[in-house]
Amino acid sequence: MKKEMKICALFGDPVAQSLSPEMHNAAFKDKGLNYIYVASRVKPASLQAAVEGTRAIGIHGLNITIPHKVSVIPLLDELDEVSKQIGAVNTVVNSGGILKGYNTDAAGFTKALTDKNIDPQGKQAVVLGAGGASMAVCYALVKTGASVIIMNRLAHMKEASRLALKLGDFSHNPIQATALNPQNLEKCLETADILVNATSVGMHPAKNQSLVPEKLLRPEMIVFDLVYNPLQTKLLADAAFLGAQTINGLEMLVWQGALAFELWTGLAPPVGIMRKVAINAFEEKGTVLTSRKISGQQKIKTSIALIGFMGSGKTTVARILAGKTGKRLVELDRLIEINAGCTIPEIFSSRGETAFRELEIEAVKEVSSAANQVISCGGGVVLNKINIDRLKEHAIVVYLEVKPDEIMSRMQGQPVNKPVLRDPGDYDEVKELISFREPFYKAHADIVIESSSLTAEETARQIIARLENHAM
Repeated sequence: MKKEMKICALFGDPVAQSLSPEMHNAAFKDKGLNYIYVASRVKPASLQAAVEGTRAIGIHGLNITIPHKVSVIPLLDELDEVSKQIGAVNTVVNSGGILKGYNTDAAGFTKALTDKNIDPQGKQAVVLGAGGASMAVCYALVKTGASVIIMNRLAHMKEASRLALKLGDFSHNPIQATALNPQNLEKCLETADILVNATSVGMHPAKNQSLVPEKLLRPEMIVFDLVYNPLQTKLLADAAFLGAQTINGLEMLVWQGALAFELWTGLAPPVGIMRKVAINAFEEKGTVLTSRKISGQQKIKTSIALIGFMGSGKTTVARILAGKTGKRLVELDRLIEINAGCTIPEIFSSRGETAFRELEIEAVKEVSSAANQVISCGGGVVLNKINIDRLKEHAIVVYLEVKPDEIMSRMQGQPVNKPVLRDPGDYDEVKELISFREPFYKAHADIVIESSSLTAEETARQIIARLENHAM
């Protein structure tokens, strides 16, 4: 440990499976900070001593997890307004021995929605469960202008009723509490825009369980499952199969951690790095994504889809992968040109980007259901959810992440016109477009390969090695 290193810690019980140490230590390293993050198992009887120890040894910041989010409050000196209103703390900042509690769970949930371009205002949300996670989620939904129905098992309806009553103080929209049973669930989901599972149902090892029958889900729904082990629960798999937009619990986990990082350091969090490290930590700890089962048999994905910004090497890597794996090579942009009878720059010039995106949707539809392919996708394919859903149904999606400087260097050697850029030589324009698209790439990728310094051959070898963690 370096001199004057600042320590941040997680207090909870248990903490062995937490992804926070990997996530935060990677973020500290990225920002060049002399910080370290450790996970500490703290039993309820020892919480007070642990908090006092935080002051005594000068621990800079804390994350608080189950079962301490409420019981830690009397041990702190100050609370921010959000944690007061929610009644739970998940982050603590130590300022010269003064411990102030914050709640980043609610904002983390909101950020996860914003990342997917979802605005809850005016929408009807159904939240399953009334525990600590539900408190933060319902508060976030209320604050962003949604109407909320909280559903909980009849034996625990008091918790749901208390939560609805408490939230009524902050909401201009209806807040209801109702028993979670088949009849009420069917009625509530008929008009729901957003469904959130804030219970532990579907968590490993009971990953084939869901509180919601598939027949009650609708394609126009947004389905958010706070469970992140596995990343794709049965609820999410069922919803995705029907065409609904889905969000897994890792997104909220990453964002609440990113906001805690910002409170401790005063710096903008490297969210993409934190997400990538969290996913990698899942793979290392033996957690795998589940696929939807059809007729009792697990769906096996036999294709690989490469996504990434122009100049990331998708086409070259795809050709190498196809040669190494014996799979059919598909260059999506070339297929679009064949179908249109002209080049992509000509499509943009004569018919506009909207027409090109429509042709892209049709091309993805054409190739997505076939087996044993390596698909090189255009840089903007991730901007349309229809494309991503179709690709992910049959393919492992791999994001080739390349730094902007390297992208610029590669594009200088490519004479091909880039119609989505006014000036391909304008570094700021390229960087802005990469920044806009990057969250989409990372949100939809099953595998992320940082390939800035890799050759195409090395990138292909890394992809093949990583595919061993996925059913193919």
